[in-house]
Formats: sequence, structure tokens, C-alpha cells
Amino acid sequence: MNYRLQDLIKLIIPGLYVMAFVVGWKLLLSNNTIDMSKIKDVTSIIVLLIPFVGFIVGYFIECVMSASEHIFYLLGGRRPSKTILSNGLWGLYVLNSANTILTKHGISGSISNTKANEVLQIAKQSIEREKVEVFRLNSMLARNIFGGQLFLTLLYGYISDSFYKDGYFYVALTVSLVFFFYWFHHTHTYIKYVLSEYGKTLN
Repeated sequence: MNYRLQDLIKLIIPGLYVMAFVVGWKLLLSNNTIDMSKIKDVTSIIVLLIPFVGFIVGYFIECVMSASEHIFYLLGGRRPSKTILSNGLWGLYVLNSANTILTKHGISGSISNTKANEVLQIAKQSIEREKVEVFRLNSMLARNIFGGQLFLTLLYGYISDSFYKDGYFYVALTVSLVFFFYWFHHTHTYIKYVLSEYGKTLN
């Protein structure tokens, strides 16, 4: 298995993000004191374990988020490719070559979710993926961090008996929404650049 640094980062950062909050909560809720002398004895082991555990947690988050995203689309959720090929969203993510791409594939009028996905898959196979790799990684990192924050928000709601009265829960929920929209933005940006590069091959 050959992981590049960027691939590791998109897994480790969300994993460490979740770990930091879970460990923090555990320490704040625990009445036990920490024996620093014992921690010093195993510092080297902890330093080695932290990135490894962060990777595993991040990998789990990616699996769950990837599966959730696919299920959303299978249930009829609107695909970003449909939005972009339909002249963007509220004037955002407008693709200049959208008409060229639609004409190439014999599409007139509105485009379905299924057809939009077919066009996107063809586009991915027709371009140099390295040109859009940074946008793909940004999208996946944003998705995984949102997934981690959503998990923390749900976990807090589960362990708190009166979370609906707790200001911390609403702060966590607000942060989740901010991260969701950030992921939404990066996903549409990535798809737009994939289709833009594909449009260049049709000229």
C-alpha cells in the first residue's frame, strides 16, 4: 500500500481532531488525577501510538462518510455534477463549458442525476487527474473533518442528559454546519474543475 503524504494527512488530521476532544472530555469528566511520572516512562510509546491511532480513527471516519455519501446519492440525493452541469447554484460554480459537455453527450434540457454521474465518470477518465488532485484532497479532508465534528456532536448529545439545554451542544452543532458547508463548497469546486478540464479536451 503506497500512501502519499496528502493521503495520510486527510486521514490523520480528522482522527487526531476526534481523539483530542474525546480524550479532553474524558479527562475533564474523570475525577482521577494523572500520574505524570508514569506518563514520562511511556512518552516514546505514546508519541508513536498517537499518529497510528489517529490514522485508524480517521480511516474509520472516511469509511463511514464515504458510505454515507454513496447511500445519499443512491437514495436520490442531488449530485454536485448535476448542479454544475445545470448552470451552477445561485450563480456559484458556473461552468463555461457546460453546454459543450452536454452537447457532446447528446443531452438537451435538464440532466438527470444518473446521467450527470455518467458524464463525471467519463470526465475523470479523460483528464490528467494530477491537475485536479489538490481539489480532490481538499474535498475529502473537508468531508472527513465534518464527519469527525458530526460524530463529536452526536456523541456529546448522547452522553449529556439535557443536551438541548446545553450551550456547548449548540456550539458544536453550529461548528458542524460550518464544516458541512465548507465540505459542500470544496466538493462542488472539485467537480467543477474536473468538468472544466474535461471541457478543454472537447475543444
